[in-house]
Amino acid sequence: MCINMADSDQNRPILSQTDSSNRIRSLDGLRGIAAIAVMLLHFNTRFLPQARLPFVDHAYLAVDLFFLLSGFVMAHVYGHELASDWRTRWRKFAIARFARIYPLFALTTLAMVVILVMTGRPVGPVSFSANSLKLQPFLLQQWHNLSWNYPSWSISTEAEAYVIFIFLARPLVAGRHAPLIAACCVAALSALCISSGGSLNLYSGSPALVRTITEFSLGVLLYRAYSRRLRQAPQWAALIALSFAGMATITKQDFLVIGAFVCLICYSIDTTDVFGRFLNCPLSMALGSWSYSVYLWHAPMHFAVMNAFATCNYSVENLGRLGARLLALATALMVVVLAAFSNKYFENRVRRSLILHSTAFTDLLIPRTFP
Repeated sequence: MCINMADSDQNRPILSQTDSSNRIRSLDGLRGIAAIAVMLLHFNTRFLPQARLPFVDHAYLAVDLFFLLSGFVMAHVYGHELASDWRTRWRKFAIARFARIYPLFALTTLAMVVILVMTGRPVGPVSFSANSLKLQPFLLQQWHNLSWNYPSWSISTEAEAYVIFIFLARPLVAGRHAPLIAACCVAALSALCISSGGSLNLYSGSPALVRTITEFSLGVLLYRAYSRRLRQAPQWAALIALSFAGMATITKQDFLVIGAFVCLICYSIDTTDVFGRFLNCPLSMALGSWSYSVYLWHAPMHFAVMNAFATCNYSVENLGRLGARLLALATALMVVVLAAFSNKYFENRVRRSLILHSTAFTDLLIPRTFP
């Protein structure tokens, strides 16, 4: 089905596994898996490297999956409205996204500050400087390398992608030059990857922003293409995803994995095989709901554990492989439990409250429309 400026709400594409809240259930499962992968990667590199956890060396690419999913979902939920009339719809989008990402980001950053103040022990190659702290309230932390709650560099670039999406929703969602835009995104991403020696593990400055914006835009364009002509084709999507993954392994070029992720998203939405049932099972969906909390709480949690051991005059570096793996597992479980509580009692409640009370306040400060 076509998305264009004349589409009515009744004619908007409906995905087969979308519930009444506009959530695409299987993509929640993918998001949960990606959040766990990023957490284990950081445990393997910044917490307990001696654990040598398997299969997570390239889990930094799970962030690229996040960006693609974000563009896809933003197009699904807000794309039609912003493309139709962004001047009157931008405030709803901006308030909703602020209420979604900022409160938990602020809370977890504060937690990092408290941990540092209480222990006085900066740990690892992460900046805890006053200059980097000044950037945090404005979501500009990606311009200072890794700092404080270091995974939040992607929250910074994601927020910037939201701003750009407001103005580019029409050409991305309903414009005539979608293939050209997609080609430009692929070219920019490929050039960025090749110039970095084949890696997309770029998390600061303009390279991180280019990484985010191109992949977010590709996610939007994927939603458009999927809604029009790519539905009900999970078999070929799975085969092409495997082909891209194989080429990425051989060539050691990360941008090819993005092609695999694009196909994986298409495959995941409609498949009813074992993988599809796994993505739609209660555990996967719960992890998807908790994924943002998992993503932002795992760094404060592992810093707290590291400092707790240091306070007892025992460094986690002294643990052997088995002990390190057991501690990593225990910490991961603590993060998931904390994320569940955070999602239920903080994220959801604060988000609803902000959305409920923000409209009247913003009426006083921000015009309803742009000229």
